[in-house]
Amino acid sequence: MPEVTQELTAWRRINLPGVIAGLLTIALPFLGTWWSFMLGTGAVVMAISPFGVEVSIFGEAMSSPLFWWLLLGLKLGVLYLGMLLLTGSVLPVSNRRAAIAELFVQFSARKLLWLVVAFVAALLIFIVLVNHLPGMLGLPFQLQLPYLMGSSSFSTGIEGVQLTIPIFMGFTRAFAIAVIAAVLGIAAWFYQRRLL
Repeated sequence: MPEVTQELTAWRRINLPGVIAGLLTIALPFLGTWWSFMLGTGAVVMAISPFGVEVSIFGEAMSSPLFWWLLLGLKLGVLYLGMLLLTGSVLPVSNRRAAIAELFVQFSARKLLWLVVAFVAALLIFIVLVNHLPGMLGLPFQLQLPYLMGSSSFSTGIEGVQLTIPIFMGFTRAFAIAVIAAVLGIAAWFYQRRLL
């Protein structure tokens, strides 16, 4: 009977938020893009995430092999972090491996949050530049993109003809999963410290 109690106590040492965050982090590179932008009714479509960029202009896909390799490196890095978080969350079951589990969770739990924050910050900087650069450069048109999500329109006049183009942008479900995984990673970091 004491063996059963000891075994149940060992299983309670699993960092459940870390297990879930680790699994979600491993899945993230395969869930698709995090943010989409559409100009017109498909004239320019851009869907991006830290793991991939899909750009289409009038139905013609554009890509860069160098950029693909850089994003592949980021994908592999996030997979590595997810595996470390998952492993570190399960290892406390064995008392002998508690120290290495702590190291794994402490190293990997907060990294996804920084990736999400950096992604949103890069989008904000891009949108601010697009909104203010034409005016600063003295161009004859002005864009007013919504900040991060929403819809608006771009109007310009060409030789007496007024042209209005709709603009749509927004986050995807994959971004919501990334935010959930990042929050669970922070919870796993705190939970791991409580386990020791």
